[in-house]
Amino acid sequence: MALLHVILTMLFSECLSHIYVDLSHTLDNDTMHWPTAIPVSVEVVAKGETVKGYWYEANNICLAEHAGTHIDAPAHFFEGGWHVDEIPLALLMGPGVVLDIQEKTENNPLAELTVDDITRWTEANGPLPAGVVVFVLTGWGNRYGDKQSYFGSNSSDGSNLKFPGISVDAAKYLTALKIGSEQRVVGVGLDTPSLDNGASTTFPTHVELFEHNIYGLENVANLKELPAKGFHVTVMPMKIHKGSGGPARIFATIPEPGDACARHSSTAGTYLAPVLLVFIALVFIIIV
Repeated sequence: MALLHVILTMLFSECLSHIYVDLSHTLDNDTMHWPTAIPVSVEVVAKGETVKGYWYEANNICLAEHAGTHIDAPAHFFEGGWHVDEIPLALLMGPGVVLDIQEKTENNPLAELTVDDITRWTEANGPLPAGVVVFVLTGWGNRYGDKQSYFGSNSSDGSNLKFPGISVDAAKYLTALKIGSEQRVVGVGLDTPSLDNGASTTFPTHVELFEHNIYGLENVANLKELPAKGFHVTVMPMKIHKGSGGPARIFATIPEPGDACARHSSTAGTYLAPVLLVFIALVFIIIV
């Protein structure tokens, strides 16, 4: 069996080739955080060669759950929703899609993803796949790191904020998409500080999504590097007990251009049969 595994691995090795896109901003002392939350602090405890001759580094970190690229657990805005440590692992991995609304946000910092945006996407790309993470590309990620530009305000009380978001009607449309009793959409993310736009004070989009245990991903990086569909998402949040959210490492896996697996499929039938015959003959000789 080991020989067969080697042969098949060699034959289909190109099918394992992928591009990986990091969708997370690095955590440091300049990390964007919600205006009313504490800033991120990374304190160097040790960095250098010890008296015993080995190198040693260690830091202390202090941060809010909702700083930098992070996950909003459903419990953040809905009583009884999952906390971050209760979200099933299977829902933190799955297909991803990108809905691009950059054209709307160029002249309107409070623009929102609407139902029409979603239906236009599905008309062009087909239905949203099962277990999908829906990303909204607003273009606001280019502003990350500049508080005034990113939040639309330098306020520390969360007032006068201006950035795009997702309309509550669009959220209701997404929560209504089901396969049997299961949600078709498991997560929603975007490249802004919040799922609701900056003008919101009651956060109805958060409430609507979280009532259905659909988690949120905020301050997502590098969405411009993703295609509209055809990639896989992995979300790796800190597992905080009863956490309302937490910093997350998120990445996308995209098949290499050229579809190596498709190229192989046309020749696999030609070559696999004789390879298997040789393998069977070798096994027979060894047994005999």
